Amino acid sequence: MTQLLRTQAQEHVYDIEKLYLNAANNVCQFIYIENQYFRWGPLAEKIKQIAERQTSWGRDPAQHNAIHLFVITNDTNDGIGMGTLKTQEMLAQLGRADVIPGVTRLLRIKQIRADAPPKPQPETANDHAGQRKLDEWQAEQGRKTREAENSTVQAQEVPGLKVHVCSLVAPDSPEGQPWMPVYIHSKLMIVDDVFTTHGSANLNTRSMMVDSELNICHEHPAFSRPLRQRLWGMHTNRMGAQDEPELAFKAWGEMIRQNKEFKSKKLSPVASLVEFYYGETTVADFD
Repeated sequence: MTQLLRTQAQEHVYDIEKLYLNAANNVCQFIYIENQYFRWGPLAEKIKQIAERQTSWGRDPAQHNAIHLFVITNDTNDGIGMGTLKTQEMLAQLGRADVIPGVTRLLRIKQIRADAPPKPQPETANDHAGQRKLDEWQAEQGRKTREAENSTVQAQEVPGLKVHVCSLVAPDSPEGQPWMPVYIHSKLMIVDDVFTTHGSANLNTRSMMVDSELNICHEHPAFSRPLRQRLWGMHTNRMGAQDEPELAFKAWGEMIRQNKEFKSKKLSPVASLVEFYYGETTVADFD
């Protein structure tokens, strides 16, 4: 059985929002997301919440494995566009601010300024005590800002959750040339090889709350598993399409490592799959 779901703000219909959150709430093994955008915070928060909740209820990742989240989305300026702020926020919720470090550092600096105590104001030119306080304030803010600018952004562990965030390049990108990014326009999520939704809705606020969108969903393993296997096989050159999420996660990690090495040596990629990385320092919040 297939269900149709809509976002239709004029009629106060937000079925797709509920669909994504309910599907994430029911995950047992893995979630696979392939979407043009990856910047809808409520979904990240739900996934994180479920992983932490299952761990608190006694799920031992060493014995039962963690929940695995596999994401493929755009990491170019054309793909992320004016949504870098929400993208960073979603990645940070999942412990992966490390793949968008420039924006993360800018936001850290912004937070430092917001948390700063009031700037001292010397009352007169001869207010030496006031001037000394101002100098100390400026020195301290400058120190904190420099630390943020030079800080290393590292991945953070989320209890019970393992996350790969990836993008795609042309697998036949020639040696000695920049790899050609593949523009991702999918709007797909698969959960545990059972549940699938696809349609017109992106993972952003506009698709969930504003624009008119239409998705379908179904719980049909005979469709969901072959679809996931086909996509993973295509993206990983048949090296990362294992049915066991733990094995697939390790294979994706090795592929990410190899492609980083090959890219640094200006070789052709081993497969389309590469780690998501956005190194620009543009903060934009147009969703």
